[in-house]
Amino acid sequence: MSYIREETLEILMCPICGNSLEFTRNTLKCIGCNHSYSIREGVIDLLPSELIFGSDYRWMKFYNGSASHYFSLFHRIIPMFTLGTEDRARRRWVELLEIKEGDTVLDIATGTGKNIPYLIKKIGDNGTVYGIDISFGMLRYAVKLSRDKRNIILIRANASHLPFKDNCFDAVFHVGGINTFEEKELAIKEMFRVAKTGAKIVVVDEGLDPSLRDTRLGRRLLKSNALYASMPPIEEFKKLTDEVHVEWGLLPNKLLPIWPYYLLEARKSSYT
Repeated sequence: MSYIREETLEILMCPICGNSLEFTRNTLKCIGCNHSYSIREGVIDLLPSELIFGSDYRWMKFYNGSASHYFSLFHRIIPMFTLGTEDRARRRWVELLEIKEGDTVLDIATGTGKNIPYLIKKIGDNGTVYGIDISFGMLRYAVKLSRDKRNIILIRANASHLPFKDNCFDAVFHVGGINTFEEKELAIKEMFRVAKTGAKIVVVDEGLDPSLRDTRLGRRLLKSNALYASMPPIEEFKKLTDEVHVEWGLLPNKLLPIWPYYLLEARKSSYT
């Protein structure tokens, strides 16, 4: 990426001080604190070292080291073994966003870009998807999938310190990761901050329906992955909006349900 679209520059801000950024010679520079941010391998790097700590740092290292395995798992193995159920689930999650042609959408923890084709299909060539992730290793794969699309902008950033100005996005989407965020409540506040009034916010992550946890299947799933015991951050959402809905689901393969999840669906209120 050797250019920055004008509309992108208008919504970006320094994640440290919140001031606007100027683009010069493949570098973004903050007009306030003078911090410089590089653009490399098709990714805008807006993640200074002071915003990486705690569990975020540990998970960033994990995903940097396992990006190739993750790509194979989610782009090849899971689609094959779920017999279309994963594809249908992702399409439904995107439908809940209520996005349309020409919209601007934020995909938080975009990883290898698994959700991006679903989002692009809804917003078309006149819309824009911004995908952010803390792992540069994961984003390298997302770049490969979006190399020919000028309306896909990939950014390395911390979801709890989003490098965007207020009220930028027609929808905010997040699949997988919030359970492990170092500053989970702050990340949720950030989702609402950057969303436009009335925008839908959809969050999906690992979690087993409480009604199944004491069953034979539930105990087996909980033993296989500690994150399946996670509960949705409903109270954090309720602090920001009156309109929030939670549901539980399972993505199966041929032999065994492999990904129990919760889904939080909310809308940004006028008072948020």
